Amino acid sequence: MRLFFSVVSSDKVLAKDSKEISNGQKFSSIDPLKNINLENLFEKSEEKKASYNKTILKKDKGANNKQEEIYNELVKGYPLAVMTLEISKQDKSVAAFLIAIAKKESDWGKHSPKKNGVDCYNYWGYRGGYNSTDSGYSCFDDPGQAIAVVGGRIKDLIDQGIDTPERMIVWKCGRDCSWDNPTAVKKWVSDVSAYYHKLNS
Repeated sequence: MRLFFSVVSSDKVLAKDSKEISNGQKFSSIDPLKNINLENLFEKSEEKKASYNKTILKKDKGANNKQEEIYNELVKGYPLAVMTLEISKQDKSVAAFLIAIAKKESDWGKHSPKKNGVDCYNYWGYRGGYNSTDSGYSCFDDPGQAIAVVGGRIKDLIDQGIDTPERMIVWKCGRDCSWDNPTAVKKWVSDVSAYYHKLNS
């Protein structure tokens, strides 16, 4: 299984390399924003976001057909392919992070949590308060909701100045990565950077 996962311990996030994860292990992760401890960053409750927050998405007529074609070609054959329309409605930088992080965390959905045998559309190792699995992952109702919630979180991070793969490492290990394996940190940044810069150039 190729999936990074994290657990919370003594206010730190303990991450393991994907090679160490066996198929029998449960998923566990964190809401990356909780690591940053940014007060009042979100005024709306998780439940409101989880009810398919359409205000985060652009209107259908605003979908970028050219970008959608690029995304379709890139993730063809992967579960993430069902989300390319919604991804194309996001700002370009948000879309780039959605695709880049999903590649790193779940191989574009090939290794992702399920609930009662049903896909949770959670390809980013995202843990929030909505419809959680036993292991703490948010289990979204549909691709649109997944992109609305996770894309919204990424946009909030970008608005806080976390706007490069190097800074987005908070998604993996929180505000301070000094406790983490330096090689794993560099690899995460390198892998996310490869797709982020390709899609956001």
